[in-house]
Order: sequence, then C-alpha cells, then structure tokens
Amino acid sequence: MQTLIQSALHKLQSEKRQAVEAYCARRQVPVFFERHTQAVERALAVLWTALFSDSTMCLLATGGFGRGEMYPYSDVDLALVSPEPLTEKQQEKAGIFVQALWDMQLAPAVKSGSVEELCESVCEDITGDTAFLEARFLFGNHDLAKQLLQQLDLQRDTSAFIEAKMLEMQQRHAKSQGSGALLEPNIKTCPGGLRDIHTMLWLARVQGLAMPLTTLISQGVVTRPEAVMLLNSHKKLAAIRIDLHLAAGRSEDRLIFDLQTQVAENMGWHDDEHRIKSEKLMRVFYRAGKTVMQLNGILLPMLRGRVYSQAGRIVCRIDDDYYQVGNQLAVYDKKLFTRRPEHLWKAIGILQTRKDILTLAPKTLRNWWAASRKINRAFYGNPENRRRFAGFFKHGEGLTHVMRFLNLYGALERYLPAWGKIVGLLQHDLFHIYPVDDHILTVLHNMRRLAMDSRSHELPFASALMHAFEKQHILYLAALFHDIAKGRGGDHSIEGVADARRFAADHFLSKEESSLLAWLVENHLLMSAVAQKEDIQDPDVIDSFCERVETQERLTALYLLTVADIRGTNPKLWNSWRAGLLENLFHAAARRLAGESGSRTVVVGRRRQGAADQLTRAGTPEKQQRKLWQALGPAYFVRHELREILWHTANLVHQTEAPQVRSRILPDSGTLEVMVFMPNQPRLFARLCRIFSRHSFDILAARAFVTEHGYILDTFIVQLPPGRAAADYPNVQSALEAEINNFIHGCDTTAGHTACGIRSRRSRHLPIAPGVHLSAEQDSPGWYTLEIVAVNRPYLLADIAEVLSEQEISLRYAKIATLDERVEDSFVLFSPHLENPKKQLALKQALLAQLSA
Repeated sequence: MQTLIQSALHKLQSEKRQAVEAYCARRQVPVFFERHTQAVERALAVLWTALFSDSTMCLLATGGFGRGEMYPYSDVDLALVSPEPLTEKQQEKAGIFVQALWDMQLAPAVKSGSVEELCESVCEDITGDTAFLEARFLFGNHDLAKQLLQQLDLQRDTSAFIEAKMLEMQQRHAKSQGSGALLEPNIKTCPGGLRDIHTMLWLARVQGLAMPLTTLISQGVVTRPEAVMLLNSHKKLAAIRIDLHLAAGRSEDRLIFDLQTQVAENMGWHDDEHRIKSEKLMRVFYRAGKTVMQLNGILLPMLRGRVYSQAGRIVCRIDDDYYQVGNQLAVYDKKLFTRRPEHLWKAIGILQTRKDILTLAPKTLRNWWAASRKINRAFYGNPENRRRFAGFFKHGEGLTHVMRFLNLYGALERYLPAWGKIVGLLQHDLFHIYPVDDHILTVLHNMRRLAMDSRSHELPFASALMHAFEKQHILYLAALFHDIAKGRGGDHSIEGVADARRFAADHFLSKEESSLLAWLVENHLLMSAVAQKEDIQDPDVIDSFCERVETQERLTALYLLTVADIRGTNPKLWNSWRAGLLENLFHAAARRLAGESGSRTVVVGRRRQGAADQLTRAGTPEKQQRKLWQALGPAYFVRHELREILWHTANLVHQTEAPQVRSRILPDSGTLEVMVFMPNQPRLFARLCRIFSRHSFDILAARAFVTEHGYILDTFIVQLPPGRAAADYPNVQSALEAEINNFIHGCDTTAGHTACGIRSRRSRHLPIAPGVHLSAEQDSPGWYTLEIVAVNRPYLLADIAEVLSEQEISLRYAKIATLDERVEDSFVLFSPHLENPKKQLALKQALLAQLSA
C-alpha cells in the first residue's frame, strides 16, 4: 500500500507542478482549476481501485472540489457513502483511505456514512448541506450517489436554506469590519469576496436553476453583461487567491502585508513613480470586489424573490412613473432611465427623502445601473441634473446612504470623473486604514452624525456647533472633496481646490459658499497639524493660526471637518486626549478672533493668576506661591495650558526641590498623563522614555521642560497597554509610578535596555521613508527646531533622545504626534555648536541611522 501511495504521490506532485507552471506562463484560471482537479481525481482513482473496487459504496466530490474550484492548497472535500451504516471492515478501509490522502498531502475533509446518516447530519448543518449542493459523482455505485442527492433535495427547505445563506453572508460581512480587514482582507470571506459569488450560485442552484451562467442568461435570471462582469470578477479574485496560495506555500486566504508584494510581483505588477506594486494589486482586488457587491445588490434579492413571489405584496403608487413595493422603489416603465436620464437622480432623490423606502427593487436597480453607465458630459451639462445632485447635500438626511450607493454602482465616478481616480486607492502612510473613496465617505458619515439629534451624545460640543452652523451642505461637500485629489503626485490639498471651485460654479453655489468650500479643501489639514505638531499654548502659534483662519465661520467649519476627518482615518487615532487638543485650539482661536488680547504678557498673567487663585483657595501662603513662580519661570506659563498648570502647581507648591512623579488616567481615552519632576541630568528624557516602552506604553505626546532652578518638569501622555481592561488601569498605573519613583530617587532601571523593538508587519512590508528636518530659529542664536517623520516602534523616542544626548544637544521641548504606526515629532533644541554645518550633518546622519534601524 505504501508503494502505491508513494507512486500516486509522485505522479500527483508532478501533475500539480505542471499545472502551476502552465498557470504562471499563461495565467488561465479555468485551465488551472481543470488540470488541478483532474490531477487530484486521478490520485483518488488509484486509492479507490485499491481499497473499494469491489464495494457497493460510492465517492462524491463536494464543496469546492465538487464545483471544480481547486486552489493550490485547497482542502479536498469528499463524501464516502454506503447503503447501510459502515461495517467495522468498511470503517477500517475508510480510515486507511483518509490516512492515505493525508500521506499524499491532500488535506482531506471527508464525511462518511449511510444515506440516512448523511441526510440526518446536514439537517442542522447549513455548511454541510451547502457542500452537498455542489456534490459530484466520482467513483463506485452511481445509483447510490443519485439516491443520496435526491433524498437531500427532498428534505431541503429551499426558503429556509436561502434565508440561512443570506444571514450567513451578513454575519460574514460583519466580521470583516475591523480596522485591519481593509488592509489585509480575506479574499474568500470579505464583502465582495469569492464566497459572495458562491452565495449567488448556491441560491440559484437550490432553486433547481441550471448552471453554468450561460444557462442562467437564457432563463432570464442574469443578463449577459452581468454574467460577463461576474465571470471577470471571479477570474480576478481567483487569480489573486491562486497566487496567494503559491506565495504562502500553504492554504492562506488573507492578503497579509507579508505576501502582498510577492503576490503583486508574481502577477506581473511593478513599482513606478506613482504606485508601488502592492497598491496596484489591492486596487484591482477592491474594484473586483466592488463589482461583486454591485451584482449582489441585484441578483440576491432577485433570486430570493423567486421563492417568495407568491407572497402578498403591499404596492403603493407614488406618481405616474414610480410605485412602492414593500420597502423598495420600483418603476412602471423599465426603460424610463434610458429614455429620460434625468430620472437617474430623481429616483435617488425619492430614495433619500422617503424613510419608508430602503432601496431600489432588483429589476429597477438593474435598469437604473445599466442606464447610469451612460452618464456623460451631456448628462452633467443638464442644469436639472446638477440641481438635483446639489440637492442631495442640501437635504442632508440619508446623504451617506445615497453617496455610498452612487459610489458602489459607479455613478459617482461617472458624474465626477476625478472620483474615479481614488476608487480603491490605498494610502500606505501607516495611519490611514481605508482606500481613499471609503475614507471620504466615512468622513461624510461622521459629519452627518454630528447633525443628527440622536447622535448628539457622542460628541456634544461638536454636535452643538454643527446644529448652529447654517451652511451644513458646504461641510458635506468639503468632506466629499477634501481628499479627492489624492494620488495625483502633487499636494492634494492644493490640487483639490480646482475641483471644488469647478463643482461650486457648476452647481449654483453662491460666491460665499464657493469661497468657504475651496478654503476648507485647501486647509483641511491645518487644524490637525497645528494641534498635534505645534505648541498651541504659545500665543504666537495661536496668532499665526488665526491669521490663516480669519473668521469664526471658517474656524467652526474647519474644526468640524477636522473632527470628522480624524475619526474617519483610523479608529485608533481618536480619543478624548486628541479631542481635547482640537477643542483647546478651537477655544483659544475663538477668543483671539473675538478680540481678546493674545500677547505673551497677558496670556502668562492670565494662566499664572488662574493657578494663584486655586492655590489661594487651598490655603497656600503667598510666599510659597512666589517661590514656586520663581522656580518655574515665565516660560513655563507660555509652554503649558491652564489645565496642566493647575495640576502641576497643586503638586509642586510645597515641594519645589523634592523629586516626584504623579499620574492620572484621562477620562474615556485609555490614556495616562504622567508628570516627572527631578533635578536635571544627562539623558533623563531618554531614560524615562525607556521605562514607558518597557511597560508597553505608546507615547502619544511628550513635553520636556527645564525650570529656572535646573529641574526637569516633563509631562507625558501615554497610551495604556493594548488588551488591558479598564479595571486593570489602576494596577498598571501603580506599577509604572513605582518604577519611575525608584528611578527619580537614584535607582536606575534603564541600563542595558537598548533594544530597538519590533516593528509591525505593516511597517516592515509597507515602510515610509524616514525624514529629518533641522531649521534654526530666527533671532534666537543656538536654538533649533527638529522635525522627524518615521515609522513608530518601541523605544523610538528614547533612541532619538539618546542621539541628541550623544551629540551634546540640549532638548528643551518635545511635541510628539503618534499616528498609529507613524510618528511626526518636533523638538526644540539648544546647541550653539550646531552652527557648524558638519555638526548638523552628523546629527542628521545619526538620526537617520537610528530611524532606519
């Protein structure tokens, strides 16, 4: 038997290798499936002849093997059927058969038993029942196979099967909504993946509709263009899955970062000046998946409706052209959209304004989609169409649903050609997790939620501003256009302005509305950059920001767009600490725009007076307060906001020369604020950063400050370790405080911890180039600003600080911006010897070496 297995294994491996070589040479997916399936069948035939040639049993191919869709490392789904329950001898042979399949490296998934047993086994197993739906006779007793399949058909409840598969698909899609799902999608189970195609075919097959698709065309279930689109999408997705298996050398259905580049290269893509090969691969994948989802919206309801067509339906007339059937919109004349294209937008307008209508009826959707593919310049040039499109935004309610629908079915990119360039376009910047079109629509969704009364509890301050804002439709349009110029190679904020202005002129916006829209598109990154990268406690920073903003209307609009944008970029980026940064900047700018003095003297006086009032209420003597003010110095009140000042001074006023550490958990954010006060020493900042990294804290923000009497007063905002429950936070906080407390009192626990840490798979396979920019501050000899962009990793900030210390550079201020796996940090440095160009070059080289480690 072993000799037989070895011989069959060698032949199988040779035939599979030939199938792979032929595929790599010609890339013919159907041919690969056929050759691979036949190779497996020939191997099975050898085993069947050796073990069951004189048996009354039969062997069926089920599941993917049954439908002939065998990938390089697919399981081999089989059913071993006997007329009666297996005897002991038959069970022994079945065990030998299954083991032989494993020895031949075929990964078998075998069901065995009598007809009655197998029928009973799938009664409550929708997956098993589905596998038998695609069963195909291989060897043995043909009449027995026919008996099993007939019995399964008789006991199968068609309507229950359809409902179960629809629910299964919904649950599968829900599991694909995590932040990593779009970056590393499962090509088999994600929305628009291969399993969605299979679901359409299962719903047809369970109703007795003949295959293949060409037959379904003649039966009026699928149109010829739909069949072509479905076949093309299947070929693209199947090709990616074949290459994914080959690149992984195993059964792997996730397009993980580790394999994306190799798969893209194997499929013939190459890097160019605009796109890397993995981006090209993923864009093809997203577009193929989008087509499957488009067809899903038509074919699944249509196939489902065939079973329920006899059920009573509630039909209501809307007007001469439209009627409502259930919760769907239908048309009397199936050629309405072709004859009168303006109804393409009119139908969507009804969908938006009628809350009792959720979608278009399948046949209406099919005709709407076919007509929408003819949207052109003439359609755009019709003023009525432009008014209706602008009306979607002015109405507001249901806008997200409308725009997602138009994007899914390609109407948005045909109406706005610039949109087509961003569909499925990935952003490999280590913090965006959505393709550009999905990101924009998520930002639009976030903006709409701010306007909804039912969602005002989520972000009360932003919602209150949104409700009071008169030009909400401009905010929706700003969300639509803010990233529309991504991927063109230039500054998308600048290039998008022309698109926004053209749209405004064509869609009857007033001069003021057009100006606000263009300004928001051009400056949509301004508030985020200032809040996260600059010292917003500095009055000069606020003055500069207000010079760009100019009006309260612009400030409010920009704040709302920034909130919606950050929340639509990556769920990891939004927390109460980052929200507080934006809100603080908004209030500071609003006071300045309202005429409040912003001179340093006034600001320092106001913040110092606020701290003095608190200390006085607490009974702190004025003499003690003056001692604290003298130790901190006036620069302290410029660098820190009042909230921090009140916290610091309450802890420091009675111990201005005693080292101490204090921390507090910030509400609703999963972040911890830590204050460290101790005599200044070399490398202190770096050693403190190492303590945080060793405790698995991610440093989101850091403020390094040296007092007038030579102490450091460093404040850190750190992300609590991932995977820890809120109930564990106090314990984590206590452990961190204890170690820092030991450190500030002379017990240095940081020695020997020099590891660079492990980068994420995403950053290893889709890295960004590190950037170092050093600039001298005007009118301040010896003072410099250092800006760094790099991949985030443990110990990164500590390693940067170590470089500065080795170069004998004094770190006076740090502003850390951690954006998921990307950092954009800025530092204020003091070092007179940096006037020497060679010293500057040495610093940059040392930093780049560390950032690239």
